[in-house]
Amino acid sequence: MKRVSIVIAVIILVITAIVVCIALFVKDSTIVGIGTFVVLSLTLIVLIRYAYDTNSIAKATQERWMRESVISTTYSTELLGGKGDRGRTLFRIINPSTLIVRAKVNCNFKIYGEPVSAGPAYDGSETWLLFPQQMSQGWFEIESILQKKGKSVALMTTEHVPENTKDQLTMMLSLKFCDELGVSRELPQRLHYFDFDLWVWIPELTERIDSN
Repeated sequence: MKRVSIVIAVIILVITAIVVCIALFVKDSTIVGIGTFVVLSLTLIVLIRYAYDTNSIAKATQERWMRESVISTTYSTELLGGKGDRGRTLFRIINPSTLIVRAKVNCNFKIYGEPVSAGPAYDGSETWLLFPQQMSQGWFEIESILQKKGKSVALMTTEHVPENTKDQLTMMLSLKFCDELGVSRELPQRLHYFDFDLWVWIPELTERIDSN
């Protein structure tokens, strides 16, 4: 594309020079008019080609930003302390892009099937603000969540049996990201459950797909 534009520009310069020579030595205004028309037409072609190339570059840049912003945003969790502690869990959202990203985090905690909130940052009420190429980190405590339903880490540990491992404390994590260009992405919900015997958050690695 660049080579074509250069060739057309050279042609315009040559024709312009010819038109100038004709205007100086020939009094036929018709030839000068035709030459001027050709120069203007070629100039218009170059401008149209330039506008097309500029628009293509802008679209490619925007698509790259889209790919590198919300699509590349991710999360991680880390459980601190040992078994029987308050169960402080670090929750991180990583934004490796060059755009500002906002996130809605909804953990959908349940204790034996009953909903419970860990606060507005984790029930989708508040928005996380992620600056370019930075990580935002928050935390919640399992003990604090359990106390809202009259439970405790010690009690849940005592009640734990293999049959209720996936029912005692669950987190159906829902994440939605949106960047400053208005592009949004919502991840599929992912179930996690807390194993009070192994003392670890365990995510479900598969999902059931309805054959219908």
